[in-house]
Amino acid sequence: MTSPASLFGAPAADVTLARVRQIIDQNLPESLTLEYKEAYSPGLVTTVAAMANSYGGIILVGVTDQQQPNRLQGVPDTAVVQIVNACHDRLEPPWEPEIIPVQLAAGGSTYVLVVRIDPARAPRPLLIDGAAPIRLQGRNAKADRGRLAQLFSEPSAPTRPGGRLVTAPEMPTGPDGSPSADFIVRSGVVLPVGEAVTWRPLSERGVASLAATLNVSPLSAVLQGWCGSLGITGLNPFRRSGFNRARHARLTWQAVTDREPPHPVEAIAVADLPTPYGTYASSLSFTLDVIVRARSFVASAGTAASSGAWRLTVPDLYSTLDALAATLTFREVVVALADLAGIDPVIVPQPGNLFVQTGPEVAELLYLQGLVQTDGAGQSHGAHVIVNPGPDLSDPVERGEQIDGWLLQIALDAGLTGMENLLVAYHQENSRRMNRRPA
Repeated sequence: MTSPASLFGAPAADVTLARVRQIIDQNLPESLTLEYKEAYSPGLVTTVAAMANSYGGIILVGVTDQQQPNRLQGVPDTAVVQIVNACHDRLEPPWEPEIIPVQLAAGGSTYVLVVRIDPARAPRPLLIDGAAPIRLQGRNAKADRGRLAQLFSEPSAPTRPGGRLVTAPEMPTGPDGSPSADFIVRSGVVLPVGEAVTWRPLSERGVASLAATLNVSPLSAVLQGWCGSLGITGLNPFRRSGFNRARHARLTWQAVTDREPPHPVEAIAVADLPTPYGTYASSLSFTLDVIVRARSFVASAGTAASSGAWRLTVPDLYSTLDALAATLTFREVVVALADLAGIDPVIVPQPGNLFVQTGPEVAELLYLQGLVQTDGAGQSHGAHVIVNPGPDLSDPVERGEQIDGWLLQIALDAGLTGMENLLVAYHQENSRRMNRRPA
C-alpha cells in the first residue's frame, strides 16, 4: 500500500498512476504534508512555501478534495509551466519544487502533477510578500515572530522523510577487547521536532508511553521467541536503564539467566535530542538495537549438545530484521515517537538505513546449508544497508521484499551465494504453513 511518505521518497520513475490511485483510494484527508488541488491556482504557491517552511510534503494537482467516485480530474501539461513561473515570480528567494507529471491515459493530454516539496532543499525561509507561510493541519498560516526567527537562524537543513540516517552501533566487547556478541542489528529514525520540544526535556510520560508500546510491538514478540529457542524463561521488559538524562532516554529489554552471559538476548532503544541542554534542538534521533549472545550462552551449558558452535539461521535473522522494521512503523510506536517529538504522527519518517554487525565473520556465524562460500572472498562482519524509500514498511508484503534485498546484500558482501534460493524456499514454506492453519 502506497503511503504519502513512500510516494515522497520513491524515485521519480516509480511515481506511477497506480501509486497515485492508491493514495486517492485511501481517502486520506488533507494534512500537514498532503494537499489536493483540482487545478492550478495562485494559492498553490503559498502551499509550496508553507510546506517548505514546515515539514515538506506532497501536493496532488489534478485531484479534487471532494469525496466523489472519480477524484482524478487531471490538468493540462501547461500547468507545470504555470507552477514553475509562479514559484519563480512570487517566492523570495525564487525556488521551484520537484514536479512529476503522471499521464492519466496513454496518449492522453491530461496529467496528475505530483509536486514534492523537500524542505532539505529549499532555501528556508521562503517568503511571499514579505511573510513566511507555514503549514498547520490541512491549512496554511503565517509564521509568528518566534517561528520566523527560528527559520532564519536554523543551523542546518531540516529533516525530511528518509533524509537522515542513524549512526552505526558499537559492537559490545569483553574484557580482552574481543567482540562479546554474535551480532547486533540497528535501525531507527530521525524526526523533526515541534517548537516546544526544541528547548524542553523529554517528557517522562512520553518516555513511559514509548516503553509501553515497545513492550507490545512486533519486536517484543520476536525477542520472546529468541528466549524460547534458547530455553530462557526470565526477562525484563523495556524500561529505563543505564545512562538517562533530560534529553536522552535509554530503554532496555533483557533476557535474564543465571549463566554467562546474563543477558544473551537484549534490545536497547535510545531517544536523543542531540544538543546540549540550553540550546535549541532541531531533531530527535531514535535508535533500536537487537543484540544476541547465543553462542557463548549455549557453550556455557557444558553439555554434549552444546559442544559445537551455535549458528545463526536465515529464518531467525529474517524474523529479527522483519520485527525491527515492523516495530519502527508500528502505529502505536509511531504515535509515541510523534508525541515525544511534539509533531503530528503523519510526519514520522520510515527508517532510512539499517546495520547488521557480527562478532564472528558472517560466513562463520551463519548456518551455511544452502549457501556456498566463494573462494578468496575475504572477510565480512556485516553490512550497512540503505532502505528503499519507496516501499511502505508497514505493509508485510512490501516489507518482505525489502528484507529479501537486505539479506541478499549481507550474503553477497560475505562472499556467499545461494541466498536467493533460500529465500524462495523460506517464503514457500511460510505460505504452506499459513495454508495449513485452521480457519
